[in-house]
Amino acid sequence: MNQLDKKLRSIFEEEREVPKQFSKAIKETMQEQQKIKNKGKYKKWLNVAAVLLIVVLLGTATTNIYAQIKWNIEYKEFENRPIEYGSASIKKAIEEGNEKNIEMDYIYHDNIGVRLDSLFMTDDFFSMNVDFIFPKETPINTDTFTYGYAIYDEQKNVYGIYEGALGEIMNQNYWKKLYKEEGIEYNPKDMFPSRPLADNLTGAMVTTSKEGNVIAQVTMQTPREFPKSKKLYIRIFNIGYTMTEYEQKENRYEIVMEEKFKLTQAEWKLEVEVPESFYQRQTVTLKLAKDIQGFELKKLNVTETGTNIIFKMDGFLDLVMAGMGMPQEEFEQKMEETIYIVDENGKRYGYLQNSNGTYFDNSYKAKFDITKNDLNQRFYLCVKINGVESCSELVKK
Repeated sequence: MNQLDKKLRSIFEEEREVPKQFSKAIKETMQEQQKIKNKGKYKKWLNVAAVLLIVVLLGTATTNIYAQIKWNIEYKEFENRPIEYGSASIKKAIEEGNEKNIEMDYIYHDNIGVRLDSLFMTDDFFSMNVDFIFPKETPINTDTFTYGYAIYDEQKNVYGIYEGALGEIMNQNYWKKLYKEEGIEYNPKDMFPSRPLADNLTGAMVTTSKEGNVIAQVTMQTPREFPKSKKLYIRIFNIGYTMTEYEQKENRYEIVMEEKFKLTQAEWKLEVEVPESFYQRQTVTLKLAKDIQGFELKKLNVTETGTNIIFKMDGFLDLVMAGMGMPQEEFEQKMEETIYIVDENGKRYGYLQNSNGTYFDNSYKAKFDITKNDLNQRFYLCVKINGVESCSELVKK
């Protein structure tokens, strides 16, 4: 058997998921080829061509076969990665204000310890601190320290996924493999995670560091609503750092070399029992006391971290589109003149900068710095449409 035979058999006869509609035809053709292999190279090549022709006639290009095989090989390698398991329960959580500082032992692999340090969540906001400990001789660049994470609950609601700066090592396909492993529905043709809850998330923000120890924070926001989950699963992976060398050219610096250092191939899966105060949280819902023409308030919730609104408004799209050509400060000023909240004492609350005009489900969402602790006074929502300003009191729904 020559190298061509071996290659074909290695592709089509190993334990790989070849689509059923043509796997049988391929095998039959190769069996026939084996019977007449002594009749010359010309016929052998004809049989190889026949294999490819069968694939084409069945409506699947050879590139798709190889893509499917490659995907299954990658997934099998993914399944074989080392995973360390850990858990934290409600009883081990210590309440400090709204945040829960969690007592949890480090879970180790490759002499690297990982533990969950704290957890906090509301309807629209999620944060956690992850504590890493390393052997003192392990080199770490805390300025470029990075890791990946995935967070989902017992109902397979995916909060968010971030593959980290080392994600290219896995071709940014971690989420597909995780979805397949956990039985979460997704479209395999999607390039990005299928509708995770968070639309705004941070990477590995180092908050404190000292020799052999790094604590990094994750934050997420959602325009919808985080569920009242009773159990969370937190995956930690792609732990490492990058080293970048710059070269000055005229008045700018350019990257001339970048190296990625992955400290372990392992992954940590932490199971967290969510404190009762989180999944029994109460959110205050407000509405307009009177309607405003040209404005529809679809949702207004006040949580421990802020006030979130989803709305439709005549002319708002024009403002957002015009903002693309404006300086940032001018655009923010226009936004604050167009929609804002004012309290009974005249204090004005404008859009928080990180949520200006965010588009969501044919509507817009915005966040204001008003929390549940502020609801001991009256608030009014004001909008300007076609140069006319209108205000309406916000009352409990």
